[in-house]
Amino acid sequence: MDREAKSLLEKFQCDCNRLLEENFARTLAEKEDVRLFFINSGQPFTDGKNIVVDPSLYGLFADRAAIERIEDYLGWPKVVLVDAWNVLRMLTRAQTIHECLHILYTDFPGEIAHDKKCDTAAKRAAMNMISNIIEDAYIEAVGSECFDNMESYLMFGRLANLFSSMPVQGTAERVFSRVCDESSVKEHGGAGRSGDHEKTKLDIFLEYLDYMATFLLYPMVRQNDPSKDIAGYVRATKKLFLEGSMAPSPGERYAFSSQIFDRVSDLIPDDLKEPELAPLLRKLTGNKTHDPSGGSPGSEGRKGRSQAVSGHLFSDKNGKAVSKDPDISELMSALSQFAKDKDAVDSILTYEGSYAAISGSEYDCSVLHKKIRINETRPGINLNLRKAYQNTLDLYLMKIRSHNSRFARLLRDHSLQREEKRLFGTGITSSRLGDPKKRWWHRMIPGEEPVDLAVLFLIDGSGSMEGERQKAAVHSAIILHEVLKRQHIPHAVAEHRARPSDPEIDINILLDFSCRDVEKFNLLEVRAEGNSRDGLALFWAERYINRNTANEHKLIIVLSDGIPEHYVDDYCPPVSSKDTANAVKKITQRGTHIIGISIDPPDEFACYDKLSEIYPNLVGCNDLSRLPGQVLGIVGKLMCH
Repeated sequence: MDREAKSLLEKFQCDCNRLLEENFARTLAEKEDVRLFFINSGQPFTDGKNIVVDPSLYGLFADRAAIERIEDYLGWPKVVLVDAWNVLRMLTRAQTIHECLHILYTDFPGEIAHDKKCDTAAKRAAMNMISNIIEDAYIEAVGSECFDNMESYLMFGRLANLFSSMPVQGTAERVFSRVCDESSVKEHGGAGRSGDHEKTKLDIFLEYLDYMATFLLYPMVRQNDPSKDIAGYVRATKKLFLEGSMAPSPGERYAFSSQIFDRVSDLIPDDLKEPELAPLLRKLTGNKTHDPSGGSPGSEGRKGRSQAVSGHLFSDKNGKAVSKDPDISELMSALSQFAKDKDAVDSILTYEGSYAAISGSEYDCSVLHKKIRINETRPGINLNLRKAYQNTLDLYLMKIRSHNSRFARLLRDHSLQREEKRLFGTGITSSRLGDPKKRWWHRMIPGEEPVDLAVLFLIDGSGSMEGERQKAAVHSAIILHEVLKRQHIPHAVAEHRARPSDPEIDINILLDFSCRDVEKFNLLEVRAEGNSRDGLALFWAERYINRNTANEHKLIIVLSDGIPEHYVDDYCPPVSSKDTANAVKKITQRGTHIIGISIDPPDEFACYDKLSEIYPNLVGCNDLSRLPGQVLGIVGKLMCH
């Protein structure tokens, strides 16, 4: 792989692209907790919860000869795969779809985990390979028959396994029309004769598995009649492979695998190791998915769904190869989406943030702020913080789920209204008992939409917030974002501080109202340094929320640990306290709600007492572990009014 190819692969495997694929996987697999990883291991698989895909599989994206053979066979316009980015996207999506279908239709763990027949490592490996062939054929059949716009990806993924492992040069037509002699069978991963070398038991078993995998998964490859060593086994099991790969439930499919195992048991060698299976594994997809000893930490038990299918991805129910006309409109639509995704990745990777300087004189604030400059910054996105963000998310996952349930209930309750004057209903209105028409009853019916709310979380970023307070602010912001995002409530997070020796304040917009998902990593960038000038910061916040949202109700939550002070012009108490209080009053009268949260040391309310003179609506917090809940409680109360 040359330097240009490596550079493209590195760009493709960025976290924002991984998140796009993970979100797709969560939708298809119908599991919100599915995690997807890009790992260049050559072994895509899933354990029922985690999915591993390899965009660089076989180096296909840089193998123009293999790509052209795939295009020739599928009849795709050359424009589809001319860009290596599209090849990466097609191959990655093909793997993701394949593994998601396993999550939906395959048992985890499979019955092999407790099958008494598989009492040796060699027998487990043999059963695993047989089951893998059948399960993969079924998975791709159900994907092409029962889901829209997936067949092209599945066909591409299956052919990628075949063509990339073929050193043969030439067109697809030549590849599929040539007759496979014993030496070419070995090319495809089977065992054949080489000179006077006699076949071992292992050679024959691998030849049999390769023949059946090619028959079921690659019916377009024209094979010779099976050699005399495996001909009897092929005749005895071919129908079982066909029927098993169309059986609707995982249990039924495994029963067919078990029958095949019984009929070829005398072929199974005493020792069967993965290196010996490697050539054959290239024809299959995600063998570790079917391996009871594989997987990763956090895997879980899961029963697969049942679904009948009528054929296979490349063949009918009898195993006869069928050709399919490509859906050009579907391919063009995919290309359009690939281009949008690529542009989105480019915009994130090249985004270095933005900066704007605003004069305090632009606001109708106190004359104290007229000569103060506001440095409004949107930071670049640090994708290296993904793991740290995920660790924090895992730490508070139970709390987030609890708050989500509560907010969903609040939204549901808020959308109900009471309808009176009913002849039948759920309750009696006592004041209407004198109604001659006996319309005593009332009932609850769906009412107006939930409260139309936008939230701005404004964090004090001054030096006194250093340590546990800063950490609590970060965690509160993350929990707030995760909950409000799921409830589709517009929200933003910003920190503010004043420069001690300059007439300037810094506003750092960590999360915008219209942010991309990866911008949430910025929440870990809250700092603690400098002074604070809350009065001017509040006027900035009012304009920002008004300009960026059209919601009826607007809420600014101010998190602070003390009275604002800015040394540069003696902006200190009592002047700073009175100025900030006037700002709160003025902004509130204009229709924006402001609620303060004071952070105090344990068992103290000194900060609360001082800030109560500024914020009429103030919540005290001297237990930082409760801060996220208090922040969300404020939002919940506003939703109820």
